[in-house]
Amino acid sequence: MFLVVAFTTRDGLQEIREFRWPYIPVQTHRALLYPAVVLWVVFAIGLVLNPSMQAFLRFGAFVGLSAITLFIVPAVVSRKRAFTAIGVVGAVCVLLALPSIIWPDYTIAGVEITHVLDSQRSELTLGVIRRTPTSIFDGISYFRILVTFGAVCAAGVAARTRSPWMVAACALNLFGVFLGLGRASILALVIATALAVGYLLVGRTALAGMMTAGTLATAGGLAIAFGFLPGPTGLFQSVLGPRVGFWTATYEAFVARPILGWGLTDTTAIVHDFYPGETLTGTHNSYLRLFVIGGIVGGLAYLALSVSALVLAFRRVRQHTSLALTTFCLVVMALVIQLFTGGTIFGTNLSSVLWALSLAYAQPAIGD
Repeated sequence: MFLVVAFTTRDGLQEIREFRWPYIPVQTHRALLYPAVVLWVVFAIGLVLNPSMQAFLRFGAFVGLSAITLFIVPAVVSRKRAFTAIGVVGAVCVLLALPSIIWPDYTIAGVEITHVLDSQRSELTLGVIRRTPTSIFDGISYFRILVTFGAVCAAGVAARTRSPWMVAACALNLFGVFLGLGRASILALVIATALAVGYLLVGRTALAGMMTAGTLATAGGLAIAFGFLPGPTGLFQSVLGPRVGFWTATYEAFVARPILGWGLTDTTAIVHDFYPGETLTGTHNSYLRLFVIGGIVGGLAYLALSVSALVLAFRRVRQHTSLALTTFCLVVMALVIQLFTGGTIFGTNLSSVLWALSLAYAQPAIGD
């Protein structure tokens, strides 16, 4: 993705040639650094208590990649270049996905294209048949998250530069969001759009009010779904689907080891022992997953990291720039999507990297 950065500005290649490895710029804010260090320590303790090759590899990936993404990348790559890269790459992936909508299986020079450009058929509410592309990914979820973040990034850069190319990239990414039809991604995009409109019309007061109302509404809806508050429990459970059972089993797995958790093991396998059904596809909640991995210490540290990034991003909005507002929207989107998926900012998959970048750019910028 960041190879695109070198070609989106005139001085990109020159900066790469002048870069000196002995000096690695680092951008750290204690609000993000302290929770991250606590999580790294928890991961290390989990590795010692539950050693395995899988845990060792995850520890190296979780600590190494998160350190680079959170504290080095934002010091090297400006927001404008990073957001441009995300928007451009998302738009290109939409273009790559378009043939799979028309030809789900096709052959080029004797090679059958079925895995790289995969597709599924689903029906819209109006009965229209629509194919769901995965582009170059092996799963639709990564495509959905990339184009959702790509749409917001491209919109932010377009608002700052007035570039018609970024407007086109935003349109392509939005088309990708429509093709993917991921409920969590669409919800995050709608929330980001509402926040942006509220800010442009009223200001930061609208952001604070909408975030407070949204947080209370989400907490109330979850409390009703689990029966802690009176209300249409069946309605909320039907909206959440099997996630209610997944989250309940994940909570029970956390309670079984509440202090330091189960370590960097296969979380799905651990939670499956507490799940009464036959098919468990994952925890489907990043925050609960961290409680399982790192216990109460790791879970609270991850919540502190998330809230700190949100506060830092909110403070940046006072700069009254399009990229500051874009950063705030990206952080909100990352936190919202993590409510419904088991990936975290610690990981090697595309969604984890995008979420980590969103939190990273909430920090005060160096020369940005």
